[in-house]
Amino acid sequence: MDTYCELIPLGPYHGPMLIDVTLAIRPDMPHWPGSTAPVCEWETRLDRGEESDASKWTLSAHQGTHVDAPSHFIPGAAGIEEIGLDVLCGAVEVVGIAEDGPIRAHHVAGIADGAERVLFRTTNSTTGRLFREFDPGYVAVSAEAAQALVDRGIRLVGIDYLSVECFGDSEFPAHHILLGAGAPIIEGLDLAAAEPGRYQLTCLPIRLTDAEAAPARVVLTR
Repeated sequence: MDTYCELIPLGPYHGPMLIDVTLAIRPDMPHWPGSTAPVCEWETRLDRGEESDASKWTLSAHQGTHVDAPSHFIPGAAGIEEIGLDVLCGAVEVVGIAEDGPIRAHHVAGIADGAERVLFRTTNSTTGRLFREFDPGYVAVSAEAAQALVDRGIRLVGIDYLSVECFGDSEFPAHHILLGAGAPIIEGLDLAAAEPGRYQLTCLPIRLTDAEAAPARVVLTR
């Protein structure tokens, strides 16, 4: 018996609001000083008369929107493929920070009781820092704020620039405090379109083996 599949048009989407907060990977995007920008090489091209377009990308595991696993700074701690989806996905609070300067403990004090995941929407997003050359004056998380987050039982923290760490702090206290408590960090989020409030978070890093970090697709649902 012949069989066939019929595509049924579904019409306009009327489901929950979806906000993609992932940076597009591109060769001219800002990158951390000392690291290299993404490189795209074409192995085959249709416009060269070859059978297909096939590209090869070379980029850091910390490029663009990515997740830092605890093993990034903590010896023997969990790597990317060991982070549970129950940590990476679930209810999240987007916290708005209007002023420049490091995020402090008093900013953390206003987070709703019971919150387990927090994304900081700062002037990094509202002024477009992620779409210009690297800016060492980006807003980051101070050591006191990192400790306050851990004390509140926060399981995952996200920030809207290339690092959660204040630039130039060679001790990396925010990383050590958060990752030492087993809380993964999402860095490089584009939160310009995400107003402060409660959302559902879907964060899916690439499952790299024995990796301390990986690029991720991150979506907020409301």
